[in-house]
Amino acid sequence: MIKSNGYFDIHAHILPGVDDGAADMKQTIRMLQMAASEQITAIIATPHYICGRENPNPEYLVELKCQVQEAALSINKDLRIFLGNEIYYSESVVGDLRQGKALTLADSRYVLVEFSKGERFNAIYQGIRELTRHGYIPILAHAERYMCLHGKTDLIDELVKAGCYIQVNVGSIMGGIMNMNAAFVRKLINRGLVHFIGSDSHNDGIRAPVMKTAVKHMLKRCNRENAWRILHENPQKILENTCI
Repeated sequence: MIKSNGYFDIHAHILPGVDDGAADMKQTIRMLQMAASEQITAIIATPHYICGRENPNPEYLVELKCQVQEAALSINKDLRIFLGNEIYYSESVVGDLRQGKALTLADSRYVLVEFSKGERFNAIYQGIRELTRHGYIPILAHAERYMCLHGKTDLIDELVKAGCYIQVNVGSIMGGIMNMNAAFVRKLINRGLVHFIGSDSHNDGIRAPVMKTAVKHMLKRCNRENAWRILHENPQKILENTCI
């Protein structure tokens, strides 16, 4: 059980030297320090996985995760690190998951999946259906980025009804009423169409593991019951490997 007064970051590129995230352990440690200051008490490290490409060996990722966990505990005894992948969707993804080449989130059935920003809705929908058909629980990474979904609450609702859960990046929650992207994301939250948030952090600079400011925006401008589920109840379901 993760501490209820802390935040759960389900999408972070914090493992050193495996993708376009943290360059080395020094940067990872700086990111962990920032995460702790942002009241983050759980992080799922989600290095990129691209089917058909040369990806880091899962055993190596487990070893790195253990090193990062050790560093995290030296910063905050309550900071827990879990492992997964952010998987770029391909027709071979189910096979890679079954073979253990691609990783689910924290050894659960939840899969963090992304598509091309310009992907057609039908392709995203069919990809989601393929994952659910094989018993996986897909989480669509940074759903606000896909051009076919922007402003289309009805299409996002279709994905949710098909068994998909929606993750948005914390930076997309913030912004004034003239910020159309932030306004759309907050609309989705209020309609119960967002299930998870993540920092999608890649470094300790402009793509850092921040959380507190976005949470303040969400609690001020969004339905508080939905916000509580996003911040606390839903992430726990990943660790329990149970459906929301």
